Amino acid sequence: MKHITHRKVTCRGKKDGRDWKWKFWPFKESKPKEPKSNQNFPPQFETELIRGGENLIAQEAEKWITLDRELKPKYCEALAAFQNASKRNLKESQEAEAAKGEFERAKAKYEDITLPALAPKWRNIWLFFICIGEFPLNSVVFSLFGSGRIETYIMAAVLCVIIPLAAHFFGQSLRQENKSKTDLALVIAMPVAILCILGAIAFIRAKFFEVRLSQHLIGISLTPTQMTVLFIIINVAIFLVAVVVSYEGSHADRKYFNTVYARYREALKRMEKEAAEAKEAGREFVRAELALQQIRQFRQKSHEKFVQEVKTLQSSAEWLVSSYRAANMRVRSDTPPCFLVEPKIPEIPEELLRLDWECSVSNAGEKV
Repeated sequence: MKHITHRKVTCRGKKDGRDWKWKFWPFKESKPKEPKSNQNFPPQFETELIRGGENLIAQEAEKWITLDRELKPKYCEALAAFQNASKRNLKESQEAEAAKGEFERAKAKYEDITLPALAPKWRNIWLFFICIGEFPLNSVVFSLFGSGRIETYIMAAVLCVIIPLAAHFFGQSLRQENKSKTDLALVIAMPVAILCILGAIAFIRAKFFEVRLSQHLIGISLTPTQMTVLFIIINVAIFLVAVVVSYEGSHADRKYFNTVYARYREALKRMEKEAAEAKEAGREFVRAELALQQIRQFRQKSHEKFVQEVKTLQSSAEWLVSSYRAANMRVRSDTPPCFLVEPKIPEIPEELLRLDWECSVSNAGEKV
């Protein structure tokens, strides 16, 4: 039907409607009209036009079915990915909101308590620096007092760990308003233990150097007793500095503060983790939504294009049939009964007019 023009149809209509045909001689010859004057069924040419239109529509329908076999699984896959991303985005958003609420409660509780003058993080940093700084100081002192290198490093390392650690426990226990038996024991035991350790080390060193009348420290003559006192003073001063740092960085109710602070830190980490996951889920949701819209629009526009083409074919067939009848009637005086009935037009398959958006389990992983 694609090669049948309006001119050919009208010529055929005139030819069929006349009761004569051209002849070389005597120019005209009688012939029966088509359709006959009493004919109740459509003429053959009209039937061929309708059949040709139906064949073309069937071909277009087959093209669409072939194309949609590729498009629909992609659409269903994108739809399943979008639904999964939507569920994950909703879940992660709810978890992020819950984590944020938990953090706000932990933060309010943390801010309600009286915080130490020195933040626990900075307290630990300063104690670490005291520990590190004490090592070279004691190393220099031991070296000037005549110790060997290995002995110097061992004694300095022991003291740089023991003194800040003992000072921390002493200052922390001293800061408690309601001191437990453990706190009282630490308050009493720590200074005594430090003094005993320092005294013992100094005494041993004094005995070790009794054979010498004096030791020279930066050009100054020192007796063993003076060296002992100087050694004790330096390390006691370090101990007191560490005590002050630990005291100012500790809360009056250590257990309660540690519990609240730990919950605050845990809630903060959880909120940051859930916020990051919610952000990633949001980006995935946007990507899935965009992919779904793209394949949906492409499938819908492709379907609309095919529907428009078959409707054009249907209209063309109807127009050609009408043109055939009009040309046929112009050259005849009678009206056959078949022309009193509306001409049949090519039918468009229902599956082509309706676009199926339902995705089955095999297409989308789950029925949607």
